[in-house]
Formats: sequence, C-alpha cells, structure tokens
Amino acid sequence: MSERSLRSYLLLPRPGDLVKAWIFPAGFLLGVLAAGGASGEEVLRAAVAWGALELLIYQARYQWNDIRGFAADQRHPDRAARGRLPGPISRGREHIRASALGALGRLGLAALLAVAPLDLAGALLALALAVFGVAALYEALRARCTGSSEEVPPPLTGGILAIWGVVGAGYAIRGLAGLGAAVSFGSAWLPLAAGLTLWAYGIAFVTGRWALEALAFGRLDERGEIAWQVEPGQAREHSLALVRWLPPVTEGEGRGKDGSLGHWRALSSAPLSAPWNLAAVVAGSAAAVTGCLLAGSADPFSVGLMAAGGAVFAAATVAPFHHRWPGLLGSALALFALAVLVGSPRPALAVLPWFAVLGAHLFFAAQSPRTLAHPLRFALASLWDRVPGSRPRRPLALPLARR
Repeated sequence: MSERSLRSYLLLPRPGDLVKAWIFPAGFLLGVLAAGGASGEEVLRAAVAWGALELLIYQARYQWNDIRGFAADQRHPDRAARGRLPGPISRGREHIRASALGALGRLGLAALLAVAPLDLAGALLALALAVFGVAALYEALRARCTGSSEEVPPPLTGGILAIWGVVGAGYAIRGLAGLGAAVSFGSAWLPLAAGLTLWAYGIAFVTGRWALEALAFGRLDERGEIAWQVEPGQAREHSLALVRWLPPVTEGEGRGKDGSLGHWRALSSAPLSAPWNLAAVVAGSAAAVTGCLLAGSADPFSVGLMAAGGAVFAAATVAPFHHRWPGLLGSALALFALAVLVGSPRPALAVLPWFAVLGAHLFFAAQSPRTLAHPLRFALASLWDRVPGSRPRRPLALPLARR
C-alpha cells in the first residue's frame, strides 16, 4: 500500500477523524428538541460553526499533531494506511512547511467566517482557543510521557493516565458547542452534566480506538499468541498500555494469513474493567442526568436515581456476557420506565442522550483495525451483503489512505 499524496493530505488531513463530526449536530438536535424548535438563522449559524470546527479548526489541530509526530509516524508499521503527513523522512522539512502553511490557511478561513455577518466571532474564537488549549496540553503530555519504552504493555504511569483523561476534552467541546447553539444555559448543571457525558464518551472512544491501532505492532506467532515489536522512537506507550485489557485471540478471530490482526474485533469481547468500558459507564450515568435536565425540571432525588440507573444499565449494556445490541434496547426501555417512575415530563427525551452515547459506543466497539477509519462504509456494505438477491459488491480493496 502506497502513501497518500501530499496534495490529498493538505486538502483533508484526517478524513478518518470525521467520524467524530456527528457529535456537534447531535448536541444541537438535543437542544432543539429541548427548546421546542429552532429558527432558520439558528440552524444556519450552527451549520457554519459546525463546518468551521470540523473542517478548519480541528483539521488544523490535526496538522499540528502530525507535524510534531512526523518522525514517529514515519516509523509506524501501518503508516501508509493511517494517512498521516506523508514522507519520506528525507522530505520532512518541505512537507512540514507545506502542512504548517495549510494549517495557517485553515485558521485564516475560520477567521474570515468569524467576521461574516452571522455573529459567530465570539463562538469561533472560543472554539479555537479551547481546541488548541487542549491540544497544547496533550502534546506536552505526550512529549514528556512517551518515547522511552519498548515494553509491551508499557508501565501504566500517571502521565499515561493523564493523556487518556485529556483526550476526552475535545468531545466535550464539540457537544457543548452544538448544544449551546440551540439552548441557553440558564444554570451550570446542564453544561456540567453534558460536558461530563461527552468527556467520558471521548475517553471511551479514543482509548478503544488506540487499543485497536496498537494491534499494528503485533503479529500472531505459531502458538496463537501476540508477538509485539516496538521501538521507543515510535512513541506509542499511550496506546500500547491499553493492550493489557484486550482479550485472548481465539481460533479464527481476525487472523490474517501473515499473522496480522487487522480483522480482529477485539473490543467487543473486552472486559468491563477496560478503560473504554468504564468510561462508557460514567458517560451513561452523566447522560441520564443530562437527559433528565433537558426533559424539564427535576428534583435532586429524581436526578440521583437517573444517574444510578444510567450507570447500572450502561454497565449491563457494555458487559461482554450477552448480545450487546438487544441489551442496549432492553436497557433503554428500563431507563425509560425509570424516567416515567420519577415523573419526568418528557421521558423519551430524558433517555435519548443515554441511548445516543451508548449506541455510539457499541457501534465503534464493534470495529476492527481495518474498518476503524471508515466504520459506516463497512457497516453499510455488510448490511447490503445480507439483503436477499443483492448483487455482489466489489471488494473494498482501495487503501484507506486514498479514500
């Protein structure tokens, strides 16, 4: 598989990271439902802010990440498929300069949108500062806490835990921006609950994704065990530390002919104690509180019951002891019954944030390293294959980096 071209990279640095773009509109839709509607101007402003956040601000942030990690990315065993800033290392200075100029150009376009007659200057400035403030903290932690160990899994240090915690902040930024575009935060409780929901969901999403990406450093040996090959300069301790929670590879599970693990859906059978599952439980509890607040007035006792119910039903959903999708539906119905019991004015709305967060978690936890960059494409292709009488589709043979 060949690397993507520099032109393709500069046009859209991280197409695979657009899988996170659903969070802003989901937050906006929940806000619209809670507020009882939105004007055309509000929808337009939200759409422009969404595009600026995902296509300009965040893509510029990813370019900064790729510039800082250029040398390590060039040593990654799956570097072509990951689609980061292309090499070779001998042209690093030239490509880094081009990417830096592209990132500045994106931020310049965001600034032009800020001065457009849509009253978005304050919102876009706040988003840019939040995104790059979190990015600066993440880059500092990663520079300090990775790049020194070739042990697999590496020691679980406080720095690694801090990296896992910081990565959830971007998801809170996305969701709160969408929610805030539709409703005004009259008190601090709603943004606090929604922010915790999205922060915890972000930790669940990123740690699960990193655990799958870490499989590129492993191959199955003759005994059916994973043999790891890592160099300190690859600076992947924050992802390789997560492999301690991966389940054993059973016969026929995602095994490539060369021993690669690109088809292994490892997260679907990971224990409840895995960081991505524990974070999903926290997100479920906070999401139930968020829904309760969005649905209308609620007393502290009712909110506490919903928080406990959200956590219990989330744990029941992500536990690897049953079919998870039926478990999701059953748990959502149980949480709905609890919302009715505590007297929520709109019990369906009270359950909707919980259902969205846990549904998204299960969807991404069902991926393999091969489907991770474009999960929806592979999911739709799989559904099409199951339709009676459907024509066989062409194999998805194009490299992910060229899609």
